[in-house]
Amino acid sequence: MHILFSSRNPASDNIAQRLVEMGFSEKGEAEWIWNGHKMIDTKVDGILDVPTDFQTDWLLVLSTHRSEKKFPALTVHIPGNWDKAEMGGAPRTLNTAYASRMKDLLRALAKDNCLGWSVNQEVDHHGPTCKLPIIFIEIGSSEEEWGNVKAAEIVAEAVMDSINEKKIYPSYVGAGGGHYAPFFTKVMLEGEEAFGHILPKYQAANVGADTLKQAMEKNVEKVDTLIYERKSFKAPERDRLFAIAKEIGLEVEVR
Repeated sequence: MHILFSSRNPASDNIAQRLVEMGFSEKGEAEWIWNGHKMIDTKVDGILDVPTDFQTDWLLVLSTHRSEKKFPALTVHIPGNWDKAEMGGAPRTLNTAYASRMKDLLRALAKDNCLGWSVNQEVDHHGPTCKLPIIFIEIGSSEEEWGNVKAAEIVAEAVMDSINEKKIYPSYVGAGGGHYAPFFTKVMLEGEEAFGHILPKYQAANVGADTLKQAMEKNVEKVDTLIYERKSFKAPERDRLFAIAKEIGLEVEVR
C-alpha cells in the first residue's frame, strides 16, 4: 500500500506529519517508509490531481474534506463519478473499491474519535480516476479543522491501526440515503458488512447498467448483492434500479 499526500494541502500535510511522528522515516526526497509501506509527497496543488500510476496493491490518499456547512468531520470514501465529472476524474466511471480496508479505517476513526466529531463514510464522488484500488481519508470541513493537530493524530492513528489488516468482510453495493450515508456508515461501524460503492438518492435518476455494473465488478472483494435502504428512492426510481440490478445479475436485499 502507498499513502499519498500533498505538502501543499493543509489537512493532507498535517496528517502526514503525524505519521512521521508515529514512525514513518525519510527514505529519499518526498518519500517516507514504515514497515514496508511508502508515504509519498505528490506536491500537487489540488489533492484531486494526485498522481496514481504507482506499482502497489492499493492507494490511500490523505486529504481535506470540504463542506459549505463547515462542520467538523472525519470521513472516508471511494473517489469516482456516478454521472458527471464535476470535480475531476472521468464521467460515469467508478474506481475499484476496497470495502474491507475502508471499514477498518472508519472503525478506527470512530474508536479514536476523542474530539467527538462526525465520522462518516461518504458516497462515491470526485476524482481522480485510476486503475488501482483507492480510498480517501479526510479531515473536514474548513481551514480551522484542517490544521487541527489532534484531528490529524486521530486520522494518523486510524491509518496505523489499519495498515496491516488483512481481514476480508462480506462486501456489498449500497443504494440509498444522502451524501454522508448515515445508514451505511452505521452498518459499517456496527455490523460485519462492508460497503465500497454507494449510490445516493440524489443520483438515482442517473444510474444505468453501465455504472451499476461497475459498482458490482470494480471491487477487491467479491460483490454480488446490492443492499437498498428502504424507502430511499421514489417508487419509479426504485423500480428502475431493481430492474437494472436484475439485468446485470446483481441480487437485491431491502433493509
